[in-house]
Amino acid sequence: MNKIFGLGLLSLISIGLSACSGCPMIAGCNGTDRSPYFITPVSKQARGIPVPPQTKLIYQSQHFKQTHQQTHALKEQNLTSIALPENTAILWGGMPVERFIQYADPAMQGFTVYPAKGFKSEQPNAFLNLWKSCESDLDINLKNTNDWSFNPSNMQIRGCGRFQQRSEYTEDTFRQDEADEFLRKINQALQQLPKQQNYPVLRQSSK
Repeated sequence: MNKIFGLGLLSLISIGLSACSGCPMIAGCNGTDRSPYFITPVSKQARGIPVPPQTKLIYQSQHFKQTHQQTHALKEQNLTSIALPENTAILWGGMPVERFIQYADPAMQGFTVYPAKGFKSEQPNAFLNLWKSCESDLDINLKNTNDWSFNPSNMQIRGCGRFQQRSEYTEDTFRQDEADEFLRKINQALQQLPKQQNYPVLRQSSK
């Protein structure tokens, strides 16, 4: 009898694990993100970037009860994402952007910045022209991972759309040579720019 009960229990556990196979624990099996987050009531600095009110700061949970909306900002060292309010962007490196997300792989030091659609950028320069030409988000490696400000001395661009840093998995040498040249040019243009001091907030009416 005990053996039958034990086998039944093992079967239930197995089914439960199969149902959740591949889904992160923090997200849950229904795909709902349970990460703790804080909505800023006033303007605030996050990772060196001034952000407007109603910005969503998302953190890596430090214990199983730390989920969903928080009543106060958590430790900045655990911040994984900055999402600006809807129809709002800030000028970052001259580009209107709406979101910053830390690399998921802890071995990679940096983040991805996402341009916002429907906003005008600053006067074009070599860096902005190259960023716009790849029509994509920008992957950035950092020396100081706590500083997400536009600070060229702290940054190296590793990817933009189809132009990605060479790796051990690279197979198409011709396309990779093109990517290497693009990354060389955009990093060279980046280093010609100063550290950004002000981050204008841009807003557009909802459609």
